[in-house]
Amino acid sequence: MKSLKLALVLVVFTGCGAKPLEPTDPNALMGTLLDLAAFSDKRVGTDGGRMAGEYVMERMRKIGLTDVHLEGFGFPRHVLASSSLSATVDGATLTPKQDAFEGSGAGHADADVVFVGSAMEADLLNVDLTGKIAMVERNPMFHRSAQYQNVTDKGALAMLYLSQAPHNLIQIGSVRTDGWTPLGPIPTVTIGADDGAILKTAALAGKPVHAVIDVQASTTPGTGNNVIGSIPGTDAGGQIVMGAHYDTWFTGSGDNSGGVATLLALAERRLKQGKPRYTLVFVAYDGEEVALYGGYDYLRKHRIVTPDPILAVLNFEIPAANNATQLGLARSNHPPLDEALMGAGLGFIYNLYVGMELVPQLLGGLIPTDIQGIYRNGVPTASTAVNFDYYHTTEDTPDKVDVTTLAQVVDGFDVAVNSLLLDDKARFAGLDPKLWNAVATARPRTGNDPLTIDVAITDALAAPQAGAVLDATLMVDDFFPTGSVHGMTDGAGKMMLTFPADAANAGAGKRFLHITAGPTYPFVEQILAID
Repeated sequence: MKSLKLALVLVVFTGCGAKPLEPTDPNALMGTLLDLAAFSDKRVGTDGGRMAGEYVMERMRKIGLTDVHLEGFGFPRHVLASSSLSATVDGATLTPKQDAFEGSGAGHADADVVFVGSAMEADLLNVDLTGKIAMVERNPMFHRSAQYQNVTDKGALAMLYLSQAPHNLIQIGSVRTDGWTPLGPIPTVTIGADDGAILKTAALAGKPVHAVIDVQASTTPGTGNNVIGSIPGTDAGGQIVMGAHYDTWFTGSGDNSGGVATLLALAERRLKQGKPRYTLVFVAYDGEEVALYGGYDYLRKHRIVTPDPILAVLNFEIPAANNATQLGLARSNHPPLDEALMGAGLGFIYNLYVGMELVPQLLGGLIPTDIQGIYRNGVPTASTAVNFDYYHTTEDTPDKVDVTTLAQVVDGFDVAVNSLLLDDKARFAGLDPKLWNAVATARPRTGNDPLTIDVAITDALAAPQAGAVLDATLMVDDFFPTGSVHGMTDGAGKMMLTFPADAANAGAGKRFLHITAGPTYPFVEQILAID
């Protein structure tokens, strides 16, 4: 039924005028998945990641995109030396297979285990984790980094994470709590669902569960690269940006080689339709899995340092997977975006079609994909996301991707882009009413003065937001944190931030201050380039 509805939409958009394009070939998409699978693990800063970026760049050139190039960034890379886990359940010793999360703190914990479910606030009410190891289970609707932060705030010595994948597969990922810190406050390891069930069952039955967790990790400078190409438009005053991250845990075919395959197929399809009205930009992001680095680097360079005329951003995050349990498409509340997506039939493919503001409400305050900062900064955005069994496991291989649906996604977004290209630029303007606004102004300083920033927070209607939770992180050499401030706005919605001179002057350059504010989690993110 979804295929029939999408086909009808395609006929409406292409039936009057130029000859319609043939539907996207699922076999061609599978070819891209197989190519990327050959690089295996494609983590940012690794040889596999570098080779995958070079592959994407060469594909963009062969397709015929203009100005294909790399944009590099530096970041603190988490280096795991070793991790171990042993558990005692009702007197019996178990040593389940485990792995440490990226961003895990280094340290040793030898303590009793307390099961806290998803580690949401309701799960932790009246629970004392002081001096304990918190055992949490994966919840696809509540992010692991939020779980990690919550149990840390409750005094846990370590976190033990229970995966949900079949065949006792271990699910990994990053738990960087503030988005930037490469070494978290406590060690954390993840184990398979079958092993986890033994520990969980014992804990729920009131039997004594004890664990010893040890993680040895450090940080080292790393380099990532976004890959960018474009199709120049006739109207230089507008851009539509499309992106997908190419870095992966393990093979990562669903997350996110499927997104890259969508991006490349869409670029090829757009080139066949002649010169567009607005410039179309195609971005393969790096470093998403670690800290959304690629999306933030693009935001800095193309909206903060150089204010490109970005009208909308479309993001392909896990666009399709076999036996997907949840198929989501979230978008900011901008009429031209909503009309384009629904008019293209994408609401039929993705049954969870929601406003972007719902994502952080569900996931613990964050939007775990590259458009997080772009959306919070006020740009009209949309992103796909689906949940599937083999997410972040060694078995996320090409056969786990539903290439038939993936082909429909390519064609659907092609229709959506057609609609966006027909819309007037003025309709993309204005702030999503669900978001806030932040104005940050740096006071003049000499080299030995502290860095002082005045911040004013208002809602979308320009009303000052008193008592807003405000966090600011100063970063140098792209993404190396050198200072942070946490506080609340005053009665006029204002706050003064101060960073010592040594923090403001650290590094060789490329200094940025990231400011977020909201009632509990961010409703706005503003970035200030520091001279």
